[in-house]
Amino acid sequence: MRRLVGALALAALLLGACQTLPRVPYELETLHAASPDYRYNFLEPKTRARFLGEILSVQREHAGGELELLALSGGGANGAYGAGVMYGWSQRGDRPAFSVVTGVSAGALIAPFVFAGPAFDPALREAFTDGRAKNLLRSRGVGALFLPGAFRPEPLAKLISGSITPALIDAVAAEHRRGRRLFVATTSLDTQSQVVWDMGALAQQRDPGSRLLFQNILVASSSVPGVFPPVLLTVQRNGRAVSELHADGGTVANFFVAPQALLGTPTPSAGTAHIFILLNSRTAPRFAVVPIGGLKIVARSFDTMLKSLTRSEIANVKLAAIDKGLKLDVGEIPAQLDENFLDFSQDHMKALFSAGEQRGVSGTAFDPPPRIQ
Repeated sequence: MRRLVGALALAALLLGACQTLPRVPYELETLHAASPDYRYNFLEPKTRARFLGEILSVQREHAGGELELLALSGGGANGAYGAGVMYGWSQRGDRPAFSVVTGVSAGALIAPFVFAGPAFDPALREAFTDGRAKNLLRSRGVGALFLPGAFRPEPLAKLISGSITPALIDAVAAEHRRGRRLFVATTSLDTQSQVVWDMGALAQQRDPGSRLLFQNILVASSSVPGVFPPVLLTVQRNGRAVSELHADGGTVANFFVAPQALLGTPTPSAGTAHIFILLNSRTAPRFAVVPIGGLKIVARSFDTMLKSLTRSEIANVKLAAIDKGLKLDVGEIPAQLDENFLDFSQDHMKALFSAGEQRGVSGTAFDPPPRIQ
């Protein structure tokens, strides 16, 4: 009994001492001053204007042609489906060299491979099917009581560092120099807002710190709240540095096309645009009798939130597309595959990838099928 009381007392002390991990405080003005140009927080009008200018410059690079934007959503393990679609579409032979590629959460892990081009298709397939993801959910045990996230962050960081190789980052940098853009969204818990990163501009920085930040942004974008802990991302400019706490990009929006403030406002146009949104999830609710268990409740709650956010965001993009005369194609994961986005077993991931590959090859991943000119 004494040992039990002692163990409980120790656990209580640990819980009280470690529940809040120490951080270096900073002011919002310091964050603004330390933010490099490749970090976009759209709370500021001047940042929205800078982003719009960047997109218009991409359109000018494709003067007389059509700007093609691919937005890849979150979805946890279901990201293997989206990876399969991209792989199969490439095998079909008419996957566009998208002018802009964006990724959120699981979509953020797919996006660099797609942006870098078909030469990285084998690496994309291996990343989602060779079993390296099967050990992602490693419990923290008692540590989950007083540390953020039920599962250890190391397996996710290891998976990304092993997949996002120097060769891939170099290829992203090369495509950026050709006038294309790769954006990844995270959620800043400090500012309670979406932050979008210009990954091609970051890839231009060849120092080890920038390469590590490239990988850590992908870790942060994939860190589902309650499942994985958030990630401190350090940015610096003109001698000022700030470490900002980031979590899954899907916490704010399940995919990214443009800042919300720009979707509903008149914007200048330098040409036509075609938007492809590939959802590694569904918009329609899915009935299930949910077991009363910690992880299952977290997963179901997050999936419910994502569905609601996605329906709202799709509606906004559709209205903007109609208003601005843009082409829009939206594809969703098949209903029968939208079951457990935390099942990272190799067999499940391979089945998801295979289903996506079949749809990519057949041209049926979008409804209506992609219009390729």
